[in-house]
Amino acid sequence: MSRELSLAGLHLGGRPIDLGRLRAGTVLGLMGSADSTTEVVLSAAARSDIAPPPQIPTGFRSGRLRVRRWVRAYLRAADADPGEAASAAALSRFGLEPTVLRERIGDLDAATRAKLVLAAAWATGSEWLTFIDPFAGVPGHIRTGLRARLADLAAAEDRGIVLSSTTLTDFIIAEAGVADVEKGELVAFGSLASVVTEPRGSLPAELTGVNIWSGLARKGWLSIGHSAVRARTELDGKVFVTLPWRSAVVSLDEHDPAFTSAAVFEAIVVGLRDRGSAIQAKLSPVDTEMGLALDVDLADLAHLGASGGDASAAEGEAGTAGTGYGILHPGLGEDLPALRRNVKVGTHVFVDVDTSALRAYSVE
Repeated sequence: MSRELSLAGLHLGGRPIDLGRLRAGTVLGLMGSADSTTEVVLSAAARSDIAPPPQIPTGFRSGRLRVRRWVRAYLRAADADPGEAASAAALSRFGLEPTVLRERIGDLDAATRAKLVLAAAWATGSEWLTFIDPFAGVPGHIRTGLRARLADLAAAEDRGIVLSSTTLTDFIIAEAGVADVEKGELVAFGSLASVVTEPRGSLPAELTGVNIWSGLARKGWLSIGHSAVRARTELDGKVFVTLPWRSAVVSLDEHDPAFTSAAVFEAIVVGLRDRGSAIQAKLSPVDTEMGLALDVDLADLAHLGASGGDASAAEGEAGTAGTGYGILHPGLGEDLPALRRNVKVGTHVFVDVDTSALRAYSVE
């Protein structure tokens, strides 16, 4: 029977948290703000029976450091002396040749660094391992295989792993569960499906492409502080509410024929950002008493638009027939150059939210 390790009494924000029991052969994932996830990983690693997270140094001077010297320093810090044969075997498990030890840290690409981090931890021989965002910067096609390799080896050799990541797909290997830790608090803990389908923190909401607010359900109505955005509900009391980034129509024209409800409100663009292939705006209502600020995708360069096939209709996204490449809201501009000219921080727009896309679930 596999051993289990209690993760009760770990520290976050100066307070103890309980992350249950970690079974050997499984992975526990930590998502959330980097300072909080790192604090939890280091709290776990502070226990005498858990190997510390290998962290490759950065900077010009450290880049000239030979890999062998860094590995030896890490193993000493982990109170491990596996010997040359065991170290070579650990490297081999992750597709590295012993010759990598002669290279400089600065000469390694992201994938090789990630493999080295995993191999160094493996070489400690510890049953319990910790990692801080071990796949950061690794290209997607390599990342997928390396992540699967880690999970397979953990299961085959009964290693229990605690790791943090900021990429949703990394948590597919988190059989022991996922903890969302943000701003010094444990926001949610459970299966990956439960954490992302009913997000309670900003990161899982961000990773799954939804706005999230706290709200109040009373007398059959769901309110999130905005008189123009409300919906019927069977819930009662405090709730979380989510709305997908593409569940609104935005236009420069208050009377745009694309608007289908009477609950159109005016907002100001208070921020613009790139997210993957999409350009996104943060909107704040002109009437600040309404309270609702929301993120909306404006354009998606992976989205062909109706001119390349009726993708908008097929996906239920904002847009109308004949729009240009990437355009999700024709009322903001018929093509990308027009969108760029028309929409800037400070631009006033009009918004119609599809309230049928609001999803609510109890805070309790």
